[in-house]
Formats: sequence, C-alpha cells, structure tokens
Amino acid sequence: MMSKILISVDNAKYIDDYRKAGINAFLFALDGYSVGYNTYSLEDIKKIDVSNKYILINRLLDSFEVDSLKEVLKDLKGITGIVYEDIAVYMICKELGLDVELIFFQNHFGTSLPEVNFWLDRVDSMFISNEITIDEIKGILSGVKKDVCLHLYGYNQVMYSRRLLLSNWSEEFDIPYNNTNIIVDKATKVKFRAMENEYGTVMYSGNIFNGKELLGLEHVKYYYINPIFIDHDMVMDFITNTNHSGDLEDDGFLHKETIYKLKERAK
Repeated sequence: MMSKILISVDNAKYIDDYRKAGINAFLFALDGYSVGYNTYSLEDIKKIDVSNKYILINRLLDSFEVDSLKEVLKDLKGITGIVYEDIAVYMICKELGLDVELIFFQNHFGTSLPEVNFWLDRVDSMFISNEITIDEIKGILSGVKKDVCLHLYGYNQVMYSRRLLLSNWSEEFDIPYNNTNIIVDKATKVKFRAMENEYGTVMYSGNIFNGKELLGLEHVKYYYINPIFIDHDMVMDFITNTNHSGDLEDDGFLHKETIYKLKERAK
C-alpha cells in the first residue's frame, strides 16, 4: 500500500523517514508557482534523490506568469509529473509537448463521474474532491477510465485567495504579522489555518482529515498525504500505525453530505 502514497514534502529532512516507511512518490511545491505550501526551486528539486518526483503548481496564473512558466518547464529532466490546478498548465504542457504525467488537482472539483472522466480523457490522473461522501467516492471509482487520486491525511484546503489576507488583517487591526496563522470565525468558533506568500493566501480546515477507511479501494493511483502544520512524529505514526488515531482528526465529509446548493423554499 505504501507504493500508492504520494506525500507532499513539507521539509526535505524527512524524506529518508518516508522512504524507510516504503513511500516512493514525493510532491514538491514549485517556488514562485505554489501557495499554501513550503516551496522548492526546480533546481533543488532535481538534486533530491528520489525515484518519483512530482512538482506542484497550484497558483492561478495571469498571462505574464504563463509566459514565465513556459521557460521554467522547458527542462524537466528527472521530473515524473506535474500536479496542477490552473488549466493553463495543461495547455502549456501540450504546447511544449512535455513527456511528463499530468495530474489535475482542483480542491473543490472532481465531484461527479462525467466530470472526472472528461479530464481523464486528457490527463493521466486527477484528484477526487475531499468534500463528498465515501459512497459518492465509491460511485465515481466504479466508473473511472483511469486510476485517480484520493486525499488520505492532512488539513484539507478550504479556500485560496489571490489577496494577501494575513497582511491585510495585520495592517487593518494592528496585529503582529506572521505568514502562518490561525483564524477563528467569531460566529461559529470554527478555526482555520492560514498560510500566505506573495501570491495569495490559502485557508486550511481546523481539523486534520483522516481518511484511512479509503485505503484498499480499487482504481486509486495515489493516496495523498499533506503534512503541512502537522508534527512529523504524528505523520509517521499515521503512516506506520494502522491503529493510529489523533487529537483534532476527523473523517471530513466521508459520512456527512456537503450542502452545495440550498433547496428552494416552498411558496
């Protein structure tokens, strides 16, 4: 099962621990083109000695950034694939004829079989939404044209804004600035973890998603682990301990439907 784990590398010093546990697929957020992750330059990624290296590009790009990204992606020697959000990345890869795997990763997409198969006709794999139930996930898996990716462990991404929210709040309310912070909604008391860089802000859920009951499902290319904000020992316990259970963990929406659209009120 470890061969099906794709783990985001929050800190390169932990790679040996992951490899000893049997993981051999690693995701590196590309510097200048990623938000909500600790990032690495393409040159540094190439120097890291692991077998399956994927780069993450999850920023929304404007036309100038598309042009600069074309130059960056012209030399991907040693890179297995690209995990991306903006469809512009897909178009660039096709234009340049890049021989790498493409994995489509939009956090709030991948909620229906027709949508998933539309993209699987064009890419190597895509992420299924982490906001649908386990029965809905199984329904999608029963009809996919290619193996897909599922969230397995970590704080789920709630939103991404191109605005510098933490900087704005620091200035507006005269509070000390930190590029990572915990935001508490006054009405619900729900906590969100926020991370900002010069390209925007990502909000993560207050609890860690634990999707271990998804393990063993068919038609899964990768189970994704994102260790951002999580103590390394806790991540390793999840990876190596089948009975793992931790504080502030839940099963997200696996057994609780998300309401995407409010029902119309009866007249």
